[in-house]
Amino acid sequence: MNDDQKYIWNGVLTMYEGFIEKDRPKIDQFINEDCTVWDSSERDLAFGLKGLNEVRARRPQDDSAPKVEKIDATDPVINIYGDFAVARHYLKVIYQSNSSPTREVRNTGVWKKFDKGWQLVHNHEDELPL
Repeated sequence: MNDDQKYIWNGVLTMYEGFIEKDRPKIDQFINEDCTVWDSSERDLAFGLKGLNEVRARRPQDDSAPKVEKIDATDPVINIYGDFAVARHYLKVIYQSNSSPTREVRNTGVWKKFDKGWQLVHNHEDELPL
């Protein structure tokens, strides 16, 4: 991987760490405020960080909700096209105490290089059938 590919892959891994740690600023530093998101648990496209935060707010928050123990991201394929990049990978979402079955997801992210560095401008997740 070249330096830009490493930066993007590190951003992906850092966002998953932020999810486990419930640290939105850690995640959001890599997401452009005007992004679009196809979330694997939602039908509609989310527009911007505002739309992403609405998706986040719909996720179960109480103690009965399944708790993610770990997210394993693997098999990155990252291509750079000037100031744009397409990053693809797989991820497994592993839950604590078998509170929910492991989910396998394919992810494609479109990144753009800004003055402050690479940021995610579109993210697409789809869950693989078990």
